[in-house]
Amino acid sequence: MAKILMVLSAADSLTLADGTSHPTGYWAEEVVRSHQVLTEAGVAVDIATPGGRTPTADPVSLPDDDENTPVFRAYLDGLGDELQHPKDLGRVSGPDYDGVYLPGGHGPMTDLIDDADLRRILGRAVKKNQVVATLCHGAAGLLSIDGSALKGRRITAFTDEEENAGGLGDRSPWFLESRLAEQGAELATGPAWSDTVVVDGKLITGQNPASSASTARAVVEALKDIPNGTALDLHGAAHIQRYRETRGADGHEWRYGTTILLLDSVGNKSGQPRTHALIYRRFDDAYLVVASNGGTDAPPAWYLNLQAQPDTQIQVKDQVVPVRARVATAAEKPARWAEMADAWPDYDDYQARTDREIPIVVLEPAGEARPA
Repeated sequence: MAKILMVLSAADSLTLADGTSHPTGYWAEEVVRSHQVLTEAGVAVDIATPGGRTPTADPVSLPDDDENTPVFRAYLDGLGDELQHPKDLGRVSGPDYDGVYLPGGHGPMTDLIDDADLRRILGRAVKKNQVVATLCHGAAGLLSIDGSALKGRRITAFTDEEENAGGLGDRSPWFLESRLAEQGAELATGPAWSDTVVVDGKLITGQNPASSASTARAVVEALKDIPNGTALDLHGAAHIQRYRETRGADGHEWRYGTTILLLDSVGNKSGQPRTHALIYRRFDDAYLVVASNGGTDAPPAWYLNLQAQPDTQIQVKDQVVPVRARVATAAEKPARWAEMADAWPDYDDYQARTDREIPIVVLEPAGEARPA
């Protein structure tokens, strides 16, 4: 099952051009229609906000005289803890998701435009060519990432015309369409208030609330190449078992273009044989793996095992290769780290989380390979 991270603003106000505070938040219709289309299509959706704070619906998006307001309120209430106690964006791991979805409301102009955690998640998603979708003012979140990521990309967003005609007008502290264009994006907007969606590869953008359902449907379409129940969804013991059973036909190619080897080791304390599924890259004649342990302060058990007994074997697809493990030297590490971070950008984030210097482990062939 494909899984989307829906990032909502946790802001409940926006400082206007004159310095006054304007109540805001997320736009109810955009969250409801998007969430509904995604989940009805079988996509799992997790909601996250900066700091895990409870998001606020923009009061203007739930007018008392609109017949849709009771429907939107009922749907939002039905989300329960998902909405009242969202995930903390700072604790979210990008590899857990197949894409990111940012609804609007003016809230993102306050807290998503420069959020470091969103920058980390979106930057990874763009680099790994995952689905990134924004709706209306949610495109403000795109401004959190390096401007070069937007250069030449075709997108749409809430237009300056719409902001002047039915938004904040000259009270707006800045205009989203103009700001995105300044960052090098190619704006491909439709008529004001039209249902307009622009798809540029895996970057999907909707112009305004009327585009909510269409944007979500475009995301569903883009997720169709995300496998359901295949080797790409394998983890842990199930991954190792399938890899062994199929001699790497299932399990070697993993998510987002990564490749996996199976590393054998002997428990440093237990003396029991262990097997670990690890992302690897070839470098010269060796195999590289990273002892990241998700950026925790303790190294992974397999690393400690290899320190005690560096001579072991790996399975790469249908071949078993005897290897000797060593840690990359200080001189070797920069190039090898860059190679592994290219394979899995989260390694850079893992290193930022810990004072432990995460080592690159070099697995050097120590004999002839044999069939698995």
